[in-house]
Amino acid sequence: MRTIDIDALITNYREMINTLEYDSMRSAGKAKLNSDKLVHMHSLIDHYTKIKNSKKASPKEEIANGK
Repeated sequence: MRTIDIDALITNYREMINTLEYDSMRSAGKAKLNSDKLVHMHSLIDHYTKIKNSKKASPKEEIANGK
């Protein structure tokens, strides 16, 4: 199984969001086409940020419990 580099994934999503936002500023039609994609990408960033933060908390809990 491959491990997912969450930091790289979040960075790539942010770059795609910036590109879509720039593209959307140039025309109203593009803004309408890109709006749903932007919403989904922002929710993906939130999702992977929560996963990243939960992985950081796990080792501390294991040490605290003596495992």
